[in-house]
Amino acid sequence: MQPNSSTHYGTLARSFHWGMALLIFAGLAGVELHEFFQKGSDLRAALMSTHFQAGLVIFVLVWFRIGAVAFRQAPPIIPEQPQLQLMVGKALHLALYAAMIALPILGILGVQASGKEVSLLGMVLPVFTGEDKEFAKAIREVHENIGNIMIGLIALHAAAALLHHFKLRDNTLLRMLPPKK
Repeated sequence: MQPNSSTHYGTLARSFHWGMALLIFAGLAGVELHEFFQKGSDLRAALMSTHFQAGLVIFVLVWFRIGAVAFRQAPPIIPEQPQLQLMVGKALHLALYAAMIALPILGILGVQASGKEVSLLGMVLPVFTGEDKEFAKAIREVHENIGNIMIGLIALHAAAALLHHFKLRDNTLLRMLPPKK
């Protein structure tokens, strides 16, 4: 497994980034597509299960990813960026991490407040709140709003990567791709 180098993120960092991006996409697809299917149908339930499981796996992985970021130096952006640009990038990443933590917690609370159990890959999670339909409704609304904000953050993140690559012509995007052999 390659560590971070002076020009590219290592295998672990790239795997976390792109793997979690796929999980986020799967979770979003599950929640958005389930509405096209009849209530009570197996496909609708499977899509929501995909949403729940992706969110819970993301919640577990985000802590490992934060650890990896904290203990491994990122390859520098070349040419160097203005300080304000670096700060905006850090704020965007911080907001994405906050959403990856908050959304699963809110999802768990919302489901449990609806009177249902939550399980991760077949293991039932401890109950953190009792049944309370009003609380469940409020939590679901906050969850949905933060989810919509996260979609915007992801779009900004992708747009910034493309801007850096095609307009600013720095190595921001290339650092997260496998090195050329």
